[in-house]
Amino acid sequence: MDPLDRILDANFNRAREALRVLEDLFRFGRDDAAAQESLKGLRHRLAAMERPLSGRLLSARDSVRDVGRRLDLSRSGTLADLAAANFKRLEEALRSIEEASRGREPAVRGAAASLRFDAYDAEKRFLPPLIRRIHLERVHLYVLLDPQATHRPLARVARQAVRGGAEMLQLRMKGRSAADVKRAAAEIVRIAHGEGALLIVNDRLDPAADGVHVGRNDPSIAQARSRLPADAIVGATTHSFAAARRARAADYLSCGPMFATPLKPHLAARGLDYWSRAKALGVPLFAIGGITRERLPGLVRRGIDRIAVCSGVIAQPDVEKAARAMRRMLGERG
Repeated sequence: MDPLDRILDANFNRAREALRVLEDLFRFGRDDAAAQESLKGLRHRLAAMERPLSGRLLSARDSVRDVGRRLDLSRSGTLADLAAANFKRLEEALRSIEEASRGREPAVRGAAASLRFDAYDAEKRFLPPLIRRIHLERVHLYVLLDPQATHRPLARVARQAVRGGAEMLQLRMKGRSAADVKRAAAEIVRIAHGEGALLIVNDRLDPAADGVHVGRNDPSIAQARSRLPADAIVGATTHSFAAARRARAADYLSCGPMFATPLKPHLAARGLDYWSRAKALGVPLFAIGGITRERLPGLVRRGIDRIAVCSGVIAQPDVEKAARAMRRMLGERG
């Protein structure tokens, strides 16, 4: 039995299986037609590459005596973990096919190299959005940390908010120096991550945080993406359906204000006017603006299950209790 043929056979199998897993993850797990079609195209190219060798490679197979045969009991984790593992599996298998084909199957070697680079591109295009969306899917209570709304230290308020159920925090320090924001972000991100929550920084691209929230006068969504890690979350402010449509490249949108709010006194309540239309864009939405414990049940009855809130949590006498009450109204954790 030719050992190089055994290597080729094993790695064609690995690559084909990895592509099938990836295709199924994006097709059935995410309903992502673009990713599914792209991965299906890679799988068909792999099959065409293998076809002329299939009889020979099948003859070289010896699964029964394979010394690497064992049960894999590793934990798979989230869909994003599965996707990341299978992209790596695909790329490694294609590299092994290239090396085993050296000097004997030049056409296969060239085709495998081309496919490997296209797999790298597919990983870059499809994996980061999947990671960002999975992070956001579990977020229903998003608490804004603004020193204008509380006299207490923001770090203490952050800890109480996440212990009460907030899955994501936003550091909002308008008018403060970059050094002040950076210092606060470094402290609060440790608290957030220690409690399993995310931290977004308003207006500023802070590498310590999980992402940035941009407004109309901030860097564009595309500019923010270009200056942050690929898996960083970019959120955007909207006050109308037209604004939501323009910002649909963001990972999430704030939709509001739902009610008059002291943080933005110049804006009239308008969020409910366009909430239903914005939902059709397919981007996670957070209702924002003047949301209190008393007003939240009415929003929930309208189908709203994600909110961004500031004073309704951080200005309350017991921050943890206020966060917990709102999180319970929003329903079961995902």
